[in-house]
Amino acid sequence: MTAALRLIETPYADEAARFAAMEARDREAEGRFWVCVKTTGIFCLPTCAARPPLKKNVVFARSRAEAMAMGYRPCKRCRPERFVAASLAERIDGVDWARAGAGLDECGWASLGALLSFEECNAMIAAYTDDSIYRSTVTMSRHGFGSGEYRYYAEPLPCVLAGLRERLYPPLATIASRWSAALGQRPYPATHSAYRRICADAGQTQPTPLILKYGPGDYNRLHQDLYGGEAFPIQAAFLLSEPGRDFEGGEFILTEQRPRMQSRATVAPLKKGEAIAFAVNDRPLRGARGTYRAKMRHGVSALRAGARFAAGIIFHDAE
Repeated sequence: MTAALRLIETPYADEAARFAAMEARDREAEGRFWVCVKTTGIFCLPTCAARPPLKKNVVFARSRAEAMAMGYRPCKRCRPERFVAASLAERIDGVDWARAGAGLDECGWASLGALLSFEECNAMIAAYTDDSIYRSTVTMSRHGFGSGEYRYYAEPLPCVLAGLRERLYPPLATIASRWSAALGQRPYPATHSAYRRICADAGQTQPTPLILKYGPGDYNRLHQDLYGGEAFPIQAAFLLSEPGRDFEGGEFILTEQRPRMQSRATVAPLKKGEAIAFAVNDRPLRGARGTYRAKMRHGVSALRAGARFAAGIIFHDAE
């Protein structure tokens, strides 16, 4: 999601200019503002191919988060939730973090929306064969993890991954510290560099961001990404391929195990470039007898066809 973008910048300084840009389907206006239609309850890109609404039925929003806060839902034709613009910092600042925190609290996972452009996704896929940027490769079948393979990035990380790891950490650390307080544990530091020092003190110094590759029949068993005694409780994943075009099957699956209950499974829908944040291991839940732990696992169902690439950011380092 993009951050709140100022509307005082020319050439879209007022409502008349924005409405004119919308009528002209001006591509330069994409990401500058969002068109909310009162009669349908949806919001669109200024370039949406649908019939332009009447001026009296239009409200302009500065960001997607603002449009959704006003009660509008994304247009199914122009798919504004998939548009990626601005810097990584602005995209991450534009995430509805209140909604993400509520989703993580309630379900153990939350969509963060589109954080990577198609070009960034394609560049990461193209670099999969560049051995110089990875520290190790894991063939899943050799270890009973499933089928397929993944590669851990070496440091220095590619700039997009480094930026995502650095800037996603602070808002997730706020949520993680709330969880740790509920469980009677210490809070997490405000910056990822400070947290990595905690990992280093625990003997965990290897970076853990990774890219995963699946082909027909490949899958990933339900698991938890724990690499030692120190573990940050939330991680993020990014789908780099397009479902239905690049691959079939390969759904991202999460399971939750509560005490004295059977496991609950959820399929989290993702599109190319979209991100999801989810619990690594335990998350706190409030019950009649106080706070208890719900255990989470995640995996990927078998691909029926094509190739599926995904990237993951695990904030704690490995031994």
